[in-house]
Amino acid sequence: MEKIKIEEVGRKRGRPKLDARITEEYAPSRRQALNKMYMYEGVYLLSVAATEIPNSEVLWQEDRTAVTVKSRDGILEQLGRMAMQNKLAYTDCVYLANLAIAAVQNGYTTREVEVVLRKIRMAAKSSIKNPDSEALYCALGNAVDILRSMGGIA
Repeated sequence: MEKIKIEEVGRKRGRPKLDARITEEYAPSRRQALNKMYMYEGVYLLSVAATEIPNSEVLWQEDRTAVTVKSRDGILEQLGRMAMQNKLAYTDCVYLANLAIAAVQNGYTTREVEVVLRKIRMAAKSSIKNPDSEALYCALGNAVDILRSMGGIA
């Protein structure tokens, strides 16, 4: 009897590579490069929706004469992830950006707003995967209500 040789197919492990288009001097690790990429995507969202987001300088303010930037990286990163990674609608991203700005103006920290935006992003991601689940839509609505209350919007 002949032995049958079976070829094993090697599996690639880990996450697929994403081109962050950011050099190592700005972000030494892959994770930092991706976070910066999503942050700059959030900045791009602010620049595109400049007329719809009136107080965008709360999240991103660039002073070219002094060569300085004031930014809220965590919030911008979550907005960029919503737009790029989760493919949320443009109007939803603009609405959430306005709520985040209102929350920061009411005295909440960047970290507090970032945590709520992450909850919203994860709830939206889950509800998109399971569109028939009413519980997931309720979780999404509750997370948005938390951000609304932080911004003082009823």
